[in-house]
Amino acid sequence: MLDEQTRWDIGSRIRECRVNNRLTQAEFAESIDISINFLSEIENGKKGLSYETLYAICKNHSISADYILFGNPTEADRYSTIIDISNKLTDRE
Repeated sequence: MLDEQTRWDIGSRIRECRVNNRLTQAEFAESIDISINFLSEIENGKKGLSYETLYAICKNHSISADYILFGNPTEADRYSTIIDISNKLTDRE
């Protein structure tokens, strides 16, 4: 069983993924087939997630399990972050 700090860290990285993709909790939860309440509990470190939910997050949002679980971004995660940041910039920026 994961300790509270580990659940909090994982939840924070999932929230970061959701926010970077400009998704509401409802949109993100629907994309991985869980309830909004359950997503909120995961993001706040109150609940852990199943392998199936982790798989859905990684597959549907192009992020590595290594990053979600341990905070170690892969090259693909870094590239995705650069694209996310550039998508948020206005034409002028």
